[in-house]
Amino acid sequence: MKLSAWRQTVSGGASALLWCLAAPVFAATHAAVRPPPHYYTFEPPLFGQSYRDQAFGTSIKRVSDAYHMRHGPAFISTEFPTATPFNCTSTLLLLQHQSVFALYDGQGSYLRALPFAVNASSEPRWSRSEPNVLYYVSANDLMKLDVASGVSSLVRSFAEYAAIRGRGESDISRDGDHFVFAADERAGLADPGHPNRYVFVYEVSTDTQGPVLDTLGHDFDNLYIAPDNSVAIGWLPTGAGRFTGVELFDRGMKFQRQLTHAIGHMHLTRDTNGEDVLVWTNSNDPLPIANCRNGIVKVRLSDAQQSCLLRLDWSLAVHITAPDGNGWAFVETYAPADPPPQLPDWVPYTNEILRVRLDGSETRRLLHHRSRPFNNYGYQPRATLSRDGTRLVFTSNFGLQQILGYPLEYADVYLVYLEPGPGADRQPRRLQQESPGPLLDGLGSARHGEGVDPDP
Repeated sequence: MKLSAWRQTVSGGASALLWCLAAPVFAATHAAVRPPPHYYTFEPPLFGQSYRDQAFGTSIKRVSDAYHMRHGPAFISTEFPTATPFNCTSTLLLLQHQSVFALYDGQGSYLRALPFAVNASSEPRWSRSEPNVLYYVSANDLMKLDVASGVSSLVRSFAEYAAIRGRGESDISRDGDHFVFAADERAGLADPGHPNRYVFVYEVSTDTQGPVLDTLGHDFDNLYIAPDNSVAIGWLPTGAGRFTGVELFDRGMKFQRQLTHAIGHMHLTRDTNGEDVLVWTNSNDPLPIANCRNGIVKVRLSDAQQSCLLRLDWSLAVHITAPDGNGWAFVETYAPADPPPQLPDWVPYTNEILRVRLDGSETRRLLHHRSRPFNNYGYQPRATLSRDGTRLVFTSNFGLQQILGYPLEYADVYLVYLEPGPGADRQPRRLQQESPGPLLDGLGSARHGEGVDPDP
């Protein structure tokens, strides 16, 4: 599902943070093939400038340039789609600088590096009530960092375990009071100890560890905590029996039901009717629902009922993210085969970020991320949202390894500012008097001012 080693060990080069400010009212909602113009030559603008997505008209602002940072990292990236990088007020943003993290403001301006204890293996997660507080893990300790003062404090030490973790994908619960952890068994005299053997829910306010599930003999890839504090575990085996696919447990770790036959990128959220749902790609499902192969599927947690939201070509892989519950999920597609931008290779929705309504009635196409597979994992956009759904960030290398000879592990981060509204029915905010503008000719580079928007 992810390559943690890439997060922690890659070095050299740098990257950029970009701010996408507006998607036009004519953003495509149909499945026509829309390749990005000037795919092999288009460069992002210089620091502080904006440009428009050439296929969908979204205005994008570049607000940093890590490649030219002195002693900069190989890449700046989002961590993972299911863990929001924004604090509870969307005024602070957490981005990964190679193996460590840095703090930005809500507009994408760099503020400062965070202590080395907050690193790629520590899984930093924002508090839902305190805008300056980050939780993170360190071996078998749950820690809390005040990003304003830089002071860390111990929340709880789980001394009975060698280490705890959220397996890289889980976030704090919707009520801001619960985490789900996998814990490593301590080594014994004749046994080295089993990693990720125990799974439990921890309640912060009462400092209470819930009942423990012993997973010995059953390997799993990920675990998530749902809005109602139930737990979803993604087992590696595929099938319809126990300990296969994605299973649901209550907060006491009692088995409830199987949700899916196979694991796949997914996100837990709440639908507009108050039901907790799983939004999931069924690409590995041996028994998919009818007419929904390689589909984006909504799974109701209460009874595992599935409904198809969107079908994709088999050449596309995805990540999925969603806000707290405004009726939408966001799907980012990426094409590992690196197809040329022409028929028949470029299929509908290739390398796009999509807004998908949870009732399956609409898919809005926001932009091309223009990230190409010059490495195994770092190029994947890993789009992720603020909890209120007003901001979206994603990672992209923009193809600059080929265009400008940048290092293979190079990546940038872009930020999309989305307009809030009832059910998110309104499009992202448009700059005053802004128009989509013509497509660019020639090399199509925004670096020299072509297609550049005013700085908002």
